[in-house]
Amino acid sequence: MADRVILEAGKTFSEFSLLTDFTSKDCTLQKISLSSSLGSMKLRLPFMSAAMTSVTGYEMALSLGKEGGIGVLPARLPIKEQVEIIEKIKGYEMGFVEDPIAVRETATIDEVVRLVEKHGHSKVPIADRNNVFLGLFSFDKYLEANATPGESVTTIMIEPKDLPCSKNPDISLDEAKNELTEKNYLVVLDELGRLVKIAFRKDVENIAVGAAISTHKGWKNRAKACIDAGADMIVVDTSDAFNEFTMKVIKEFKEMNDSIPICVGNIITYDGAKYLMENGADLVKIGMSSGSICTTQREKATGRAPMTALLDAARARTDFQKDTGKYVRLVIDGGVSAAGDMIIALTVADVVMMGGYFNHFFEAEGEKLDENMQVTNHEPDIKYVATWGEGSARARNLDRYGHVARKTFFAEGEEGTVENWGRLKPKLKQDIRKIKAALSNTGCMNLEEFRNKAVIELMSTYTQPVSYTHLRAHETEAELVCRLLLEK
Repeated sequence: MADRVILEAGKTFSEFSLLTDFTSKDCTLQKISLSSSLGSMKLRLPFMSAAMTSVTGYEMALSLGKEGGIGVLPARLPIKEQVEIIEKIKGYEMGFVEDPIAVRETATIDEVVRLVEKHGHSKVPIADRNNVFLGLFSFDKYLEANATPGESVTTIMIEPKDLPCSKNPDISLDEAKNELTEKNYLVVLDELGRLVKIAFRKDVENIAVGAAISTHKGWKNRAKACIDAGADMIVVDTSDAFNEFTMKVIKEFKEMNDSIPICVGNIITYDGAKYLMENGADLVKIGMSSGSICTTQREKATGRAPMTALLDAARARTDFQKDTGKYVRLVIDGGVSAAGDMIIALTVADVVMMGGYFNHFFEAEGEKLDENMQVTNHEPDIKYVATWGEGSARARNLDRYGHVARKTFFAEGEEGTVENWGRLKPKLKQDIRKIKAALSNTGCMNLEEFRNKAVIELMSTYTQPVSYTHLRAHETEAELVCRLLLEK
């Protein structure tokens, strides 16, 4: 019989609930940091977009990178294309926000907050009918203020005297960059005090980008070309990394380059995680579950529930750190599709990699489709975004799934469409606020504190969140839960 039979059911993120802890008055959303240190590099946000051809290309890598995460370019791309995208991102020049969206002094707080939610901006200028700059609405300040939505936006605006302003409308980009070394943003006015443009420090900072490689022939050329182009991270992307080939790649990569972090995956067991750590992986990537677009678990009965796999990898990390003193970062890949999943995952993982989540956005590489399933690039008409897994018949990523030839290939991924969520920035900003709110509930100021202090509790089926919009006529809540369980 099998060497070991595990009778405890695997767990996913939505089965856990975060418990509250004491929150000090200083533990506010504005002061909470979601930055993550990944060896020699630092991210402002703990997010990676998956190395999927339907998800990450230039637009996704650039947009996520500008917000503080990192996009990972798929190994399925030709080396030349990976290099061109990296060079284009690294050559991206900051620009001023010309003619920024502004509101009149008569606007209410509620109206401005709706603008913030629509566009993802955290700061909105306030100007009069002649475009004379009156002040700045800061979403962070709004969260701290005891103001009601119906009040005038001027009641909580930051006045010009308290803002970094330049009255040189012809200020150059280089001059603006110098100003931004000590400021988060710069408001540019003309000699009459009229609003001209705004510059933001995040647009000056390095935009991180990663590149995926396989364990197959040619990986060295790909890795070297991507590093020479400016890649900040190399990701060994294989469905099952618990093998001798992966170990060989890690060792040889470290001989080639020891300044760029190497993220290696995927694994789903304690032994798999420990194996990669012992062989030099800087980050270990976990995931092979039915929670992602990968169907390996269904097709080969091989895989594991994501939270269970992550907890096992965390045990391996703890033991490895006791033995060596080295802390290895964990990346959860798969099964994370909403802010609640991200929050639970970040009680254990350092970084969250997502494919399905990012596939919903306009910046994803999948074709954009209207309500008639016709390809369109007209944003108001986009209803769906095409998606396909790397193991799907469309992608046929043989190297990732260990197929030696096309004749042995069988699909281990789905194809289809997902709902269009619009541009990345607004939705991502909303989910960032939810994550920060969760950290505040636990009294944690950063993700390291969160991993060390958070307490999560496994919920019973009856206590797990259920959408009661699915209730049928004359059906009780208990009957609904039973029916949903049977339908699973």
